[in-house]
Amino acid sequence: MLDQIISALQARNDLSDWSVRHLEQRGVQLYAVPTAVEARRLVVAERYAVEVFRHTSKNGKSMMGSGNATLLPGDDIDQALDAAALMAGLVFNQPYTIPGPAPLPDVLLVDPALDTDAEAALNGLLERLRNAATTHPHVTLTAAEFAAETTTTRLRNSRGIDAQQTTTLLQLEWVLVCREGERESEAFVEMTRRRVADMDIEGEMARRAQYALDALRVTAPPLHRGAVVMQGSTLATFLTSNALQVLTSASAKFSKFTTVELEAPIFRGAAVGEPFTAYANRQLPFGNNSNRFDPDGLPAQRVPIIRDNYLAAFTANQRYADYLNIEPTGAFGDLELPAGKTSAAVLTGEPHIEVASFSWFNPDPITGDFSSEIRLGYVVKNGERIPFRGGALVGNVLAALGNAQWSQETGFFGDYHGPTTVRFAGLTVTGEDVDAHTT
Repeated sequence: MLDQIISALQARNDLSDWSVRHLEQRGVQLYAVPTAVEARRLVVAERYAVEVFRHTSKNGKSMMGSGNATLLPGDDIDQALDAAALMAGLVFNQPYTIPGPAPLPDVLLVDPALDTDAEAALNGLLERLRNAATTHPHVTLTAAEFAAETTTTRLRNSRGIDAQQTTTLLQLEWVLVCREGERESEAFVEMTRRRVADMDIEGEMARRAQYALDALRVTAPPLHRGAVVMQGSTLATFLTSNALQVLTSASAKFSKFTTVELEAPIFRGAAVGEPFTAYANRQLPFGNNSNRFDPDGLPAQRVPIIRDNYLAAFTANQRYADYLNIEPTGAFGDLELPAGKTSAAVLTGEPHIEVASFSWFNPDPITGDFSSEIRLGYVVKNGERIPFRGGALVGNVLAALGNAQWSQETGFFGDYHGPTTVRFAGLTVTGEDVDAHTT
């Protein structure tokens, strides 16, 4: 059917350019309850994602429009292309080009265990999860959902790209319940990786089981202005929020959502922490967002977006690279930070507040401001770790990054590779317990 779609596109004289992505997916889903597997499901899917471009005009000025269509096997090709072309004719964008062929890097994207026998891989993960739960008798594993898929993508476009890549993806979710008398707490865990070897089920079970137990003994949230520590997946959540992506986005720069200039400081005020460096990396081995090429066909790159507190590059697809007259980098990919200068043991020294998990973390994408409810945190002082729930962590992503110390220890968290621990200075936790104040 791919050849038929391309023949139909080539036969049209109303299009200036086009691209087609043929996606074939196969996978396994597993649903488990405490003592049994409730259901297994095999998943096979195939679709064609088409984007068409055509010349348009507005007020006598040459413009460009684009439209999209998704086809399933057996769909009416001409009808779908007519609809996409009609859509493109109603769009008036500044003209831009689409990518042509370019050498593609080899990126580690496929776990042979998932690609060869996904069902066996999921069975093994479920056994590991159940065994891990038994080592923490104060919690009960109540439900688990696992999904594994292999996706093969072939991309062709009117400028001559003909590229193919295969990826695997693994998603785990499970629920723990902790009961003590009439009190009960629940922990929901979700993990996404490209390979089984990166699923630290035992470590994650230990952390979440302790969190569930501590949630039964929480105190009121403190009133705090000072050091705040984040670790592991919570730190990854903080860093991979959309603030850094928007700051370094060519689309945001063109739309004037960000005003920072290349080779200029990213921080508005004085930065007193360790110099901050970051990479937008689509070549990260088994990174959740890594690929050989992005949806437009641009080759994967490891782009230094921030270097020692200065903006080093914008991430740009072909359209916004044309608009800003810069080199295209393709999609953002995964976030990578270099190792810090301080041991995690020093960074977690007293006193501080540790944010173990957020109820949510959604900073303003343009300003970076946030006020996010704390699902579980700890007041660390005088040799104690006092759990609390509630209150909010308040601050600004960039201001926090400009006043931070990073651990020498690094880890991989799917969409983030870098220090496992950070100590921010000067963040605020809103709460009630003035006596729990730390500095």
